[in-house]
Amino acid sequence: MKNQNHAHEDRVPLLSGTTHQSQQGVSPSNSSTRAHSPLRHRLQSRSHSHVEDAPFATSSSPHNSQSPAALKTRFHEYLVLATALLVALLAADSFLFQVRRVDVDPRLPAVSPDAFELAMAVCERNSRETSKETLLSGGPPPSSIRPNGNPRFSALANLTVRNMITPAAPASAAPLLLQHATLWDGVGNVHENTDVAIAYGVILSVSSGLSPADVVAAADKFRKERDPSNAGAFNPFSASDVQVVDVQGKVVSPGLVDMHSHVGVDSAPGLAGTADTNEMAGGPTNPQLRAQDGINPFDENIDRIASGGVTTSLILPGSGTLMGGEGVVIKLLKTSGNSPQDMTLNNGMDPNGEDGKLWRWMKMACGENPKRYFASRGMMPGSRLGVGWKFRERFEKARSQLRAQEDWCETAQALKSQFKDKAHLHISQRYPDGLDDESLVALLRNDVRLQVHCYQTNDIEMMIRNSHEFDFSILAFHHATEAYLVAPKLARENISVAIFADHSLYKREAYLHSVHAGEVLNKAGVKVAFKSDHPVLNAQHLIYEAQKAAHYGLDEQVAFAGVTSVPAERLGAGWRIGRVAVGYDADVLIWDRPPLQLGAHPLRVIIDGYTVFSLPNALSPPAPTKPTRPIEPALEFPASQFPAYTILNCSGIYTQDSQVLKGKIVVENGLVSCIGEKCGSKGVVFNLQGGVVIPGLVAVTSSLGLEEIQQEDGTTDGAAAGSDAAAGLVHAKDGLRVGGSGKLLQYAWRSGVLTGVSSPKGHSAITGVSVAFRAAAERYSEAVVKSDVGVHVTIGHDAKDGYAGSISTQIGRLRLLLAEAKEGTPFGDVVSGKLPLVATAHDPNDISKLIILMSSAAPKGKLVIAGAMGAWVVASELAAANVPVVLMSPRCLPMSWERRWCKAFGQGGPTAFEILKAAGVKVSLSITEPDQVRSLLFEAGWATVGDATNGKVNVMDAVGAVTWNVADAFGLEDGTGRISVGKRANFVGLDGGPIGFGYSIQVLGDGSFVTTKPLQD
Repeated sequence: MKNQNHAHEDRVPLLSGTTHQSQQGVSPSNSSTRAHSPLRHRLQSRSHSHVEDAPFATSSSPHNSQSPAALKTRFHEYLVLATALLVALLAADSFLFQVRRVDVDPRLPAVSPDAFELAMAVCERNSRETSKETLLSGGPPPSSIRPNGNPRFSALANLTVRNMITPAAPASAAPLLLQHATLWDGVGNVHENTDVAIAYGVILSVSSGLSPADVVAAADKFRKERDPSNAGAFNPFSASDVQVVDVQGKVVSPGLVDMHSHVGVDSAPGLAGTADTNEMAGGPTNPQLRAQDGINPFDENIDRIASGGVTTSLILPGSGTLMGGEGVVIKLLKTSGNSPQDMTLNNGMDPNGEDGKLWRWMKMACGENPKRYFASRGMMPGSRLGVGWKFRERFEKARSQLRAQEDWCETAQALKSQFKDKAHLHISQRYPDGLDDESLVALLRNDVRLQVHCYQTNDIEMMIRNSHEFDFSILAFHHATEAYLVAPKLARENISVAIFADHSLYKREAYLHSVHAGEVLNKAGVKVAFKSDHPVLNAQHLIYEAQKAAHYGLDEQVAFAGVTSVPAERLGAGWRIGRVAVGYDADVLIWDRPPLQLGAHPLRVIIDGYTVFSLPNALSPPAPTKPTRPIEPALEFPASQFPAYTILNCSGIYTQDSQVLKGKIVVENGLVSCIGEKCGSKGVVFNLQGGVVIPGLVAVTSSLGLEEIQQEDGTTDGAAAGSDAAAGLVHAKDGLRVGGSGKLLQYAWRSGVLTGVSSPKGHSAITGVSVAFRAAAERYSEAVVKSDVGVHVTIGHDAKDGYAGSISTQIGRLRLLLAEAKEGTPFGDVVSGKLPLVATAHDPNDISKLIILMSSAAPKGKLVIAGAMGAWVVASELAAANVPVVLMSPRCLPMSWERRWCKAFGQGGPTAFEILKAAGVKVSLSITEPDQVRSLLFEAGWATVGDATNGKVNVMDAVGAVTWNVADAFGLEDGTGRISVGKRANFVGLDGGPIGFGYSIQVLGDGSFVTTKPLQD
């Protein structure tokens, strides 16, 4: 039997008067598109054959007379020719019949009647090919009224939907009337004093002045249009059943839509047994895999993410392979069914399209991730050349399968027309439908919405070429850090992007990222979505991406659409989610403050009409003050040096803890000579126009000044061995590099991080001695502020290696190093109290061990706990031992066992910072991802938005957490972290705030150097 992929070369209809092959037919390999199959070419060729070429053609002239003998002779010739032709046809038919019955028992049909009819049904379904227009429109229901309403609501009717705050109590699906809202509808409109009515899992009405009776009337109309018998899930209710919520002007919006997440397949806490994001054992192309098969409905992060307002997520396979498989769109609510199927967007939808198109989604990936993995194993692809070929090779295989299917269907249809219910006897092969190609064939039929992980312009263009060659559509490029450089091309191709607002430098293909990318793309006509790539970024704070995009210049409503209507549309569901409009799914949020204000968090989350998360109604914080006018004069970038200068008209100068002054800052010879309203101006005078001044920020990292691109070893100091660090050989000052237009250091100082405290990189229990340095320095000789700052160790899973392969060994080696420490060595300085021991630890048990160890082995020593996710559990112990902590990061994510102590924001109780502050612990904040250094002040702002009733973190606490508290923890003096007379000038002037979005840095004072209006790129 011939290979099924080439079945179309042998199968032709057995129609009377036809030959086996047309002389003018086109071979399948030369067919240009599936719209012109080889069979169609052959049939078309036969219709154009010329009758005069037939061997028995005669003249039709009436003047052509012949004798009876001649006519008799000609008649015999015709008879012989006809007989010969009949014999030939019978022989050909017999031969073809035998060809079709190769390897088939002649007593049995080649294909069973049932198999044939099932295949014909598939052919009929495939004949209704999804158009490109449907792909772009999202395939809404054919009726303007969704005949079954929200099908998920009916599907959930017999299940209990769980409440996130009190899981034992079911979530309520009571009819809702939200009154007096400021409505952000998701498509750019803001409506004041608006009411929203919800029942049956949909939005029934959006208007003003609605009453419970109006909700009942709207429900009656809805029910009668869809369920005249009043049966099913649409049970009638009365006005007294309607729950009225006066939102008092707060913003009501659609639920957020995350277009790229791995929640459920990369579960919390991160364990090997729940890591199901990538399948690497099947080679570089695995389009047949399905993320739905790996979703863990018990992932703790599902509830956390939903509490942040994300109601819908596209769950994708990872990017380790070129074709990772199919994704699935889910709603983030949990039910008593404990089933991933209950969560899917398509749950309950009519399979025949009555509720709209049942879409499928697929993930592909270009660039570094797949080529790095397979190159390390000596496999193709190991380069972008190999990536391009492997894509084309797999697409061609799928296209061959598609052509074989179309040829089979055309042949089978012709046979059915000729032989009726005996058609199955005349075909020898089943319909070609191998599962390994099924997903890609569905993509070629426009039934799959493709999402492609691509960063660089060359990767983007390669995939666009493939889409043209193999005739498929790309809905969005994800990550796409260089997409803004080819924005017009993406606009012409109608391809969207799903990007980070600000995340880069972790690998080369992310290096050209710009915080202005969203603005550039939007102006070119490209639809921009923002995504989390959870757990790369914490999807609970997806709104943070839209907030940062707006801060850096993108129109606010465009930014908000990037987490609502744009991703909804690109998922093929823009007609049911991503907007607050009549008939849409009731996925609705009530915010505690405007969504793009720093720290915004939902007070209520409604999914499919179920209130799954709610907090007590709270007073909205005061609106942020408007920025002041820009500083005058503005200098040429980047910096100018002055022997003396004055910053005047400062409405607030945060000099140190509990002290805010006004007036001027005067600097002479790089030192602060006067602060306050009575100072006389000296040197060059700058008018801050009523802005505020804070000390230069201090960032604690293991990367600043020691690396540029995280995954490019050639740009880093490298990872130190634990044994070398224990021997006192590893000092960050020896690996420090500054200047040279490195982007990471520019990110830092342009955002006000004027001092870095960096420890050596390493993966062992002992990592070495940190250094403090000026981030804006151009030469090493001008950079170092303090050469030896602290001795850094790590206790926990991340530090298990050959030097200390267990946590108990890590503690044991540290005990030994302290006991045997000699004067003048790093650990000798810890024992004597000259240097702090900076221990990265998350588990509260390990933190307690370190406190006990230091009290016995180094009673004069000072301990600092970094990382510290579980520090809040032992807050009283830390306070009693006078141990400060550095929370890294304050918006934590429990993606490992020892990080399960993470205390998330917005869950109805005090934050970790608030608990620590209330206990009397000094708290500093820092970041874990190097490029996030430019968001350090934003992270400090997040600390002020907790929901505790006491121990509240205020603006002074937040500023101190990134300035003077850090300086105190690490023993930094000479003006670092404070603004002090007689000390080196080290400050940041802003046009407002200092906490919140919308404020920009107007001036940086770094000794005698002054920079005005530094910009991020």
